Amino acid sequence: MNIKLYTAARAALQAKAVESLALIDVLLRNPTMVPDHSSLVDEICKHSRQLAEYEGAMITLEQYFGKKPQPKPAPAPAPAAAAPTPAPEGPPITEDELMKRSSDYRNSPPGRKKTTERKKKTTRSAKKDD
Repeated sequence: MNIKLYTAARAALQAKAVESLALIDVLLRNPTMVPDHSSLVDEICKHSRQLAEYEGAMITLEQYFGKKPQPKPAPAPAPAAAAPTPAPEGPPITEDELMKRSSDYRNSPPGRKKTTERKKKTTRSAKKDD
């Protein structure tokens, strides 16, 4: 298929369709364009039929000769990945250690309880020292 001929034909049909649409718009906005007002409806109908004809021709052209989607090449198979090695496990982290390390834990409801308890203990111990 010659893409240049296809593009030219589609552009010509689109230009005629836009021209018909513009004429309908002018006739509806300014009915004085037609000297004989009794034929105004006939003129609008004539240009509407032309618009439908050009749009239909464009659709037909695209349907039979339009760009077809190219099949995508199959993706290359992924190389077999080695199983991830698990991280060595150390001793479990205590809540006190978690409070020191993680600001998210300190701001979470369980962490807030711990922080409040610590503040109370600190306040009590400070009063006892006085």
